[in-house]
Amino acid sequence: MTSLAQSVIARAIKQRDLLQSMTEQSKTITARVTSRDRAVSAEVDGRGQLTGLWLGAVAVRLDPDVLAALIVETAQAAAQVAAERYNFLLKEFTVRMAELQQSPLVRSDGSIVEPQ
Repeated sequence: MTSLAQSVIARAIKQRDLLQSMTEQSKTITARVTSRDRAVSAEVDGRGQLTGLWLGAVAVRLDPDVLAALIVETAQAAAQVAAERYNFLLKEFTVRMAELQQSPLVRSDGSIVEPQ
């Protein structure tokens, strides 16, 4: 196998590893938000799906419609935080993938091939 082919394979392996890392890290994203009055806490995963809901002592004194709205608002706030975390992770992934794509490759004679 030529040195250039080895360089291409090594880059592809690094890109695969980076993609696997991104996938694994995105699966661990969670966000938990508590309403200001501490009546509601909501937890979501990285896709914004509700994974936990807790009602504080204050919640039983709220009007049902007010409580329902507070649950939705709190869950949406948690989903927003999770989305921000995912977007940060995606931005870092994109930068690192671009760096790998632009890394030079080495031919068998030792010369360098610069990506365009």
